[in-house]
Amino acid sequence: METNICAVILAAGRSSRMGTLKQLLPLAGRPILEHVIQRVLEENFSKVIAVIGCQADAVQEAIHIDDDRFQWVINKDYQLGQSSSLKLGLDHLAPNDMNVMVFLGDLPFITKETVHSIYETGRTMLTAYSEPFVLRPDYEGRAGHPVFFGLAEKGFFHRLQGDEGAKPLLKTIQTHRYIRVQDEGVVFDIDTPAAYEQAKEKRSINNI
Repeated sequence: METNICAVILAAGRSSRMGTLKQLLPLAGRPILEHVIQRVLEENFSKVIAVIGCQADAVQEAIHIDDDRFQWVINKDYQLGQSSSLKLGLDHLAPNDMNVMVFLGDLPFITKETVHSIYETGRTMLTAYSEPFVLRPDYEGRAGHPVFFGLAEKGFFHRLQGDEGAKPLLKTIQTHRYIRVQDEGVVFDIDTPAAYEQAKEKRSINNI
């Protein structure tokens, strides 16, 4: 039987550093978040969840996704931080769907090849390991996204708190593996006006 691998995209925040809702900022004619969603949907995930919160109605009105695997999840408590969005997204997965890749909604430059490499390596590790593991891309010594959580039990993530995402739980998983990539997109997040200006200059290079 094929093992389910799901994806959760975290995109619920207020964009306080940007000063405006970064999820909907245009990049090559489409909102930043739409680029992320479409990139994720290119991979063979069994389910893709995008967790939104701040101005959720505006996000859903601006971005229309026609894919049966895709689902919006609205985090009304997004002020509690990224961890609340991650927990909520995972709560919408079935107990047997706890092999999950976590994406951030402000990293639109991750390449299709990087997503596929993490996906396939994680899928192979699922057959070789019996304990939870974490798999991440590494760009020039910097750990990036997406993060693959394999063989994790659903309750494992309920201990998350605050705005650090899964960082505290990463320390509790013994098996960590990194894949070196030549893809700056795994660490290039668009969370400030300066980063947005850089993104608009980069778009042609990255074929967005």
